[in-house]
Amino acid sequence: MTNTYNDPDQIYFRRSFQYAKTFPTFVSNSVCGSDEIARWVLDINDIPYKDEPHAPGLHKRVVQRLTNSQGLKTNPVLIKNDTLIYTTNSVLQYSEQNCLESKKLLPADPLKKKEVLDLYNLFNGQYEEEVTKYVYSQLLSNASFAKSVFTKYVPLREKIAFSLQYASITNGLKKDYNLPASSDEQALSFIKSVFDQVNNLLADNRKYLTGDKLTLADIAFAAVSSPLILPEECGAVVPHINQIPDGYRTVVNDLRKMPAGQFVLRLYQEDRPPRRLPSAMPKEPGILAIIADKLKLSMNVSKSNLFYFLQKRYPVLKLNMLKLMTVNRNDLVTELLDRDLDFTVEEINSKKMADQQGAFFLGWDRTNPQFDRERNFVRSATRKDDLELIRGFVRTASDEILTNAQDYGKLDVPNTLSYPVLVKLLDFYFGVPAPTLEKMKHWHRVLFYDLFLNFTNNPARHKLAVDASLERKQWILELIEDRKQLLKDGKELNDNILNRLLLLQQQPGNAWFDDDAVQRNVGGLLTGILETTNKAVVLVLDELFNRPDILPGAIKTAGEKDMNRMYGYVSEALRFNPAQPGVIRYSEIKQEIKGKGTKSYTIPPKTKVFALTAAAMFDPNAFPDPKKFDPERKSVYMNYGYGLHECYGKYINAVTISELVAAVLRLDHVRRAAGRAGMRTGLQQGPFPTNFVVAFNEDDL
Repeated sequence: MTNTYNDPDQIYFRRSFQYAKTFPTFVSNSVCGSDEIARWVLDINDIPYKDEPHAPGLHKRVVQRLTNSQGLKTNPVLIKNDTLIYTTNSVLQYSEQNCLESKKLLPADPLKKKEVLDLYNLFNGQYEEEVTKYVYSQLLSNASFAKSVFTKYVPLREKIAFSLQYASITNGLKKDYNLPASSDEQALSFIKSVFDQVNNLLADNRKYLTGDKLTLADIAFAAVSSPLILPEECGAVVPHINQIPDGYRTVVNDLRKMPAGQFVLRLYQEDRPPRRLPSAMPKEPGILAIIADKLKLSMNVSKSNLFYFLQKRYPVLKLNMLKLMTVNRNDLVTELLDRDLDFTVEEINSKKMADQQGAFFLGWDRTNPQFDRERNFVRSATRKDDLELIRGFVRTASDEILTNAQDYGKLDVPNTLSYPVLVKLLDFYFGVPAPTLEKMKHWHRVLFYDLFLNFTNNPARHKLAVDASLERKQWILELIEDRKQLLKDGKELNDNILNRLLLLQQQPGNAWFDDDAVQRNVGGLLTGILETTNKAVVLVLDELFNRPDILPGAIKTAGEKDMNRMYGYVSEALRFNPAQPGVIRYSEIKQEIKGKGTKSYTIPPKTKVFALTAAAMFDPNAFPDPKKFDPERKSVYMNYGYGLHECYGKYINAVTISELVAAVLRLDHVRRAAGRAGMRTGLQQGPFPTNFVVAFNEDDL
């Protein structure tokens, strides 16, 4: 690889590296407008990352060590579990490949795209060089001031090094950026010519440089100009205007008065997303948690043996201290879940759903008249060919992602594949686009946790879910309002579940299904999709990688795109490695269950009953030779529950999980990646797998 890093179509990356964290790290020059472009783009996409700024001059050795490349413009560096990319252009290109359609910063129209790129190349080319020359020259004229600016937010060791080695570092900066004393006026002259060019573009009162939509050109001009305008909202280090030398301050004030300067200030005030506070970042596990995880791995506890033991020795297990009973044998679980009038769900889910402003038929019992009424209405919005529509979308979206990932040799299954595909599916099929991918993930993670995993009714967890539900409710209601306006304007709506419900709503006799009913039911459909599907994909891959005798057959099936057989592998893998081991029901009165046996088991009144479906699937009477992994098995699986309240998205999950798993298995020589992110189910946040990395390509073996 050469030392020229300005090819806008080239993504520069390092292939061999180790990284295992639940969020990326962004390594930058603390005082660099070009790095601020990339940081801005990450923030637009709401990507959580650790910002790791380094002092000018000293940043080079850090960046060169990470990238294994020499050269002045190799920063910034974005380090993910499956990708280490460097240079501003690379971060931008990578973002455009992977972001939501609504977040793209390059127009689809070729002529418009060329206009944007021409401006971007000017701003991040010679203009950036001249701005850097001028600003560094001004700052270096005062040693104490330069130290205070250049070492802000950098590691302590760099603060010390900058003070001790100031003369050699500044000499290096002058050499790198060609800073003879006479360059100030020349640089300033070019800067003003660019400001004049921007002034002319804005003369017709357009909102942005190329029209009415924010593009990469606007961000590049604002970010690179930030050391000249000094906006408070800047993500890079810029001094306060009252702190800078007099000559520098005069120039800043003059540029601020121009339309271009006002444009930069407005972009930062209105379009620069707020930066994520360190306190809002996900917590990384400490050393003790990492050691504990390794111990679990070394113990290699078999869940399947536990499930087999429970159904055999304890068909019903009383946990008196918890006022809970588990039902473990297949015929008993089947009877319990079939008796949905005796063993109910409203006491389990309904209150939390109501608190979340999302009352939904899966949280009601049949005795509730709303159950059939709303369930049947929602069902009328689905069609026979929907599953093939979903299959085609998931396969196409997955193939596009994996094509882009080919060069890297690694894939973070949740973050690079599952979540992006599933969030886009929520838009394509359900009609609910995401504000950002991270926001959609947050909403459904906290909602799902509170509904199904908050067994102790933790108030903090519950509040997170209530807050998320209110945000999501408002978002969906705004979408409904927009769609109805389109109908009033005589426009056709895209074909998706939300729009089908709105069209059904307008038919005679359907006024009872109002906008709140639409948002409640659409929201209910969405809540169980992201985390359950992503977790299932990771668990299936984990189980298959643990079975070298089974894996080749699964890979062959994926390559042949035999999705019926692929679903057999998925079902068996989830039987051994379940996403959710069971479901909870409530018994108001004393009852008995017997199943197909001769012995009756008493369920005391006011008892929660845990139907352990995972154990029921190891009952040899229902799953012959249960410890054998058999993708051809014809038994009735309970991976999605059973009975009246079986997961409503069962058939969609069957498609999405199978397609996502098959897409990964089609990677050449696919295998676990080395390091913590490839062990077991990778890195997790609570019960949710967040990073699971596979390696592929024969070259890396």
